[in-house]
Amino acid sequence: MEADRLKSMAVNGIPTKVVALGIGCRVNEAELNNIVSAPVHRNVILAPDFSSLGDVEEQLRITSCPAPSPSNSSIFRVCS
Repeated sequence: MEADRLKSMAVNGIPTKVVALGIGCRVNEAELNNIVSAPVHRNVILAPDFSSLGDVEEQLRITSCPAPSPSNSSIFRVCS
């Protein structure tokens, strides 16, 4: 699987981190969970539509940083 190969890569000795941004309330969360790096609950971000991307911008920034915030203990969900 390409996602596994990507997760096992490193750039300049730094392991690759795979983050998934699901847009729409009908995304396949199981598939996103299989794509992202561990821990899954920090690396899957869901947004209901493109107009709500501003709402998840901070979560995406936190997730992409080397030291994620300890307050992120579950999948960030904007979809109801």
